[in-house]
Amino acid sequence: MVETMGHELGLQILRAVQELGTRMERVEAQVNHLSTRVDALTARMERVEAQVSLLITRVDALTERVDRLEVQVNHLSTRVDALTERMDGLEAQVNHLSTRMDGLSARMDKQEKWMERLGAEFVVFREDVRGDIRQWRAELQEEHRRLKKRLDVTSSTVVLMASVLRGPTEFSVELEAHLSELHAG
Repeated sequence: MVETMGHELGLQILRAVQELGTRMERVEAQVNHLSTRVDALTARMERVEAQVSLLITRVDALTERVDRLEVQVNHLSTRVDALTERMDGLEAQVNHLSTRMDGLSARMDKQEKWMERLGAEFVVFREDVRGDIRQWRAELQEEHRRLKKRLDVTSSTVVLMASVLRGPTEFSVELEAHLSELHAG
């Protein structure tokens, strides 16, 4: 029985060793398979690392470009702020000029009304002056007619007196000629 037991025990050990060998082969196959997968993963990892390095390089380049663009945007923002201030100043000037133009327009309206009133007054004044001149001319003509009549009477009297006093002398002839010229003129 010890022998049988030893034999059974030997068989059990043999089976256990065979099972262990089979299991070892399976484990080795699994290890080989895992090793192949690890190699593939390592290769993929190296490719991913290369891609990540490339992406990091591109991100660094993009970061530099973004930094430059940020500087440009800040510069443009400063310029826009300055232009905004200038526009505000110009807008204030335009508003001031608009106010002044409104004031000047109101003054011009007053001046136009004043000029219209002066024009109307001038027309009335001119007509008054024309009437006065016509009246003065008529009065002068009337006065001239009266003076001419008196002058005619006076010149005739003077000629008559001169001829009576001196007789027909050279002086009286000249005086008579002169008075006749005045009378004709």
